[in-house]
Amino acid sequence: MTTTAVRPRVRRTALLQGTRILLGLFGAVKLAGTAFFLFFATAEQNGDPEGLADWSVGIWSTALAVAFLVAAARLGADRRVLPALAGVLLLDLVFSAVKLTVYDEPEAVLFMAVDLVIIVLLTLIGRRTRT
Repeated sequence: MTTTAVRPRVRRTALLQGTRILLGLFGAVKLAGTAFFLFFATAEQNGDPEGLADWSVGIWSTALAVAFLVAAARLGADRRVLPALAGVLLLDLVFSAVKLTVYDEPEAVLFMAVDLVIIVLLTLIGRRTRT
C-alpha cells in the first residue's frame, strides 16, 4: 500500500489572508490620506491642491487606493489579480518616488517599504500556487 503525503494548505491560506488584510489596510489608509489632503488639509498641512498637477496626483492616489482595495477582495479568487497587482505596485512605487522628490514627503519611503513587502508576499503566493 502506498501513501502520498498531502501538504497542508494552512500556510498558503494564512499567507493569502494576511496579504489580503495588508492590501485592504494599505488601500484604506491611502484612500483616507488622499481624501484628507485633497479636501480637508490646509496649505500649511500640504493640502489645498492648486492646479491640474496637484489634482492629477490626487486622482492617481485615489485610483491606486481603490485598486488595492479591489485586489484585497479578489486576491486568491482570480489568477489575473497577481500580474495586475504587480503592475499597480510598480505604479505605486513610481507614485511614491514622485511624492518623495517633487513634494518632498519623506513619508513616501514608508509607502515604498510596504509596496516591497507586498511584492515579496505576492512572490511567495505565486510560488505556492504553481507548486
